[in-house]
Amino acid sequence: MSIKFIHTSDIHLDKKFDIRNFSLKEREKRRQEIWDTFDEIIKTAKREEIRYLFIAGDLADIEYINFNTLIKVSQKFKDIPDTRVVLACGKSDPFNINSLYEYIEWPQNVYIVKNTEYVEKLNFPEDNLCVHSMSWDNGLSNNKAQAIYDISVDDNKINVLLLYCDIGSEADGLPVNADMIKNKFDYCALGGRHNFEKIQRHIVYSGTPEPLNFEEGNEHGIIVGELEKKYADYRFINIAKRKFVTRNIDLEIGYSFNKILDLIKFSGDTFSNIKDYIRIILNGIVNTDVSMEEVENEAKQFFYYIEFEENYSYMNAEDKIYDHNDFNIIESYKLQFENSQDKLEQQAFKLGLEVLRKEKVVK
Repeated sequence: MSIKFIHTSDIHLDKKFDIRNFSLKEREKRRQEIWDTFDEIIKTAKREEIRYLFIAGDLADIEYINFNTLIKVSQKFKDIPDTRVVLACGKSDPFNINSLYEYIEWPQNVYIVKNTEYVEKLNFPEDNLCVHSMSWDNGLSNNKAQAIYDISVDDNKINVLLLYCDIGSEADGLPVNADMIKNKFDYCALGGRHNFEKIQRHIVYSGTPEPLNFEEGNEHGIIVGELEKKYADYRFINIAKRKFVTRNIDLEIGYSFNKILDLIKFSGDTFSNIKDYIRIILNGIVNTDVSMEEVENEAKQFFYYIEFEENYSYMNAEDKIYDHNDFNIIESYKLQFENSQDKLEQQAFKLGLEVLRKEKVVK
């Protein structure tokens, strides 16, 4: 008989958020949305009669979460008494003497992995299942991969590895060689990477159910599946409420104000203007007659959230800098930066040009 499971990780309840353009209101709203998605995971476990909920680290940002909030988490787990919740601790919620996890009265269906020096074996004989796991004890590094390699498994059982780690890396984030574990386990439920990633058929990162920044542009959700001996059947389910999407737009000197605005407004069909977080990277050459500040301000009304990364240069459309002009102050200013390729000088030029345009309009 197969065992139904959910695999998730890196939920980061009560995350601080340090995105530069996020207002305090937006940060609070995003924190609540992560909680709403956590609620959705709990509801899915109940609705689908999930036998095991595997959480592979970073359930919460332990630096910011408080005791009362964790009591709330405990209550939610209590609401799914028929689901065994197995929780490993990661970089953002390490298990040590300061861990609030130790002071919470967890319901009987919750199993916190407390071992940080060696691999703990959690046996569930009623399902012929053994979960092998180890938690982090600090938020800096973990180099105890040898403890993973030394695991001995009972081949008569369904063996699951639950681990916050970094497959294929030489960094300090518990680097693990996939070839050293692939033949031991029927399923490896991994955490520590924020995008869904299938290392091998049965070695999988679930990714965070809600994206947390612009480096996480893929689909986000949870893994729902069924386990048998030597077989794992699973599917990725997108449950994220929003996306973080980055788009590159290449500009040419002949593009008008409206042309650039349209390129921004219709820059992709894989996101929703009214709910997703959009970052537009503007590359190429812009005519000095076009005010990019006005373009960006105009574009903002069409999006729930949009920010710009300016990676373009200003140039004149004419071959001769004074064509069609009478040596006015703007043209004199342009001449000073005519051959500049320095990025800081280009930024200074953009700012100065916008100021001169506004002064010109006033007069």
